[in-house]
Amino acid sequence: MAQIKYFDKRVGITYVYESESYYDQEKHQSRSKRKLIGKIDPETGEMIPTGKKGRPSKNAGISAGNDPDYKKLYEKALTEVSRKDEKITALEQELQETQKSVRNLSDIIQKISSLCAQAGK
Repeated sequence: MAQIKYFDKRVGITYVYESESYYDQEKHQSRSKRKLIGKIDPETGEMIPTGKKGRPSKNAGISAGNDPDYKKLYEKALTEVSRKDEKITALEQELQETQKSVRNLSDIIQKISSLCAQAGK
């Protein structure tokens, strides 16, 4: 197995992969399986492991006794929902005003076209 370093230009991080080559019988080509094992620290140049031992668990905060304050989360969600409801209401009003303007313009265009038709007779 070989270690391959890959620099991701989008985020500017160099990742380290463990690569294992094998021959694919169906495609008659050699292939490689890669497994991410870490990333390079740009300051020190050392590899930082990203395996199970290096990553914090998904529910580390909850299992450590740091129960989330559900009341605060609920209140925060309610304020976000009410803020978005206000935005929706404002956008609906703007849409109604725009539709009214379009109808007025449509009426004006019809009047102009009828006047042009009368002038052409």
